[in-house]
Amino acid sequence: MNEDTKKALETKFGDRVQEANKYFINSDFIIKSHELIEQGFKVYLLAQGTNTPYKGSNGHLDATDDVYRLIDMFNQYGANSNVAITLRDSKLVALDIDRHTSDKNGLQTLKQLGITPNFDNEAIETTPRNGLHVFYRVPDNLDVTSLKRNIGSGLEVVTDKITVAPSVKGGVAYKHFGKSFNEASMMPKWLIDLASNVPTSGDKQTKRVPKYSIDQRLEMLINGFETGQRNDQAMSFSGWLLSIRGIDPNLVYELVQKINSESDEPLPDKEVNTIFRSAYNRQKKWASKGGR
Repeated sequence: MNEDTKKALETKFGDRVQEANKYFINSDFIIKSHELIEQGFKVYLLAQGTNTPYKGSNGHLDATDDVYRLIDMFNQYGANSNVAITLRDSKLVALDIDRHTSDKNGLQTLKQLGITPNFDNEAIETTPRNGLHVFYRVPDNLDVTSLKRNIGSGLEVVTDKITVAPSVKGGVAYKHFGKSFNEASMMPKWLIDLASNVPTSGDKQTKRVPKYSIDQRLEMLINGFETGQRNDQAMSFSGWLLSIRGIDPNLVYELVQKINSESDEPLPDKEVNTIFRSAYNRQKKWASKGGR
């Protein structure tokens, strides 16, 4: 290789590196992810504009606090990949407040419960569908695995993983307000009480208590099963429809498959089959004892 050719290649390569660095540095997604790692959180990437892990990735199992490993992920998947963090081991939980419809409004649910929290000075994010994520620190003596996720219509306590700003879904961005995550307030007593209100094994139940409301099941029908609750929701939805007298189980199965296919992160067909079979057998057993 003569000297002129070598210089031409070096110039071309140098231009590509500068252009890549310019694009790399300008990505708000990358800058934010590095800030999160500096705050002590583990980060993983989701497909651009979605809450779905990239095909071939391991989703939240890829979460890392190694900046260089994260750079490799951005190089592999794209500089504007959505950003998510794992909450487990982070000492954080998020109160997910939906405000999708007038019938499913978490703020209204809190009001009906006599709770009027002030979120003005909290670590809070707005979601693309007009919802809110309010982040709280977990008290040292509280086991988050014992907390109930669904605490009311439009209210969930998220303890495992969550998408964060400036990620985008459906062309609309998550937006962060108030405190940073590592400055989040301590989880309030009213929230601990709501999430801890789970029937004990000594409670007597004369009939099954639905885990999800009608509104929540209609939400599944429209938007698919939610990542983090897919198995529970598929089981609950299957059992709900199978309890209708005279309904064709094949029709229910087809509908469950359709809903799963519309989910952000569909379950494998084999897992859907197992869940449906379990729901079907459970319903037969319940019906044989006189239940509906």
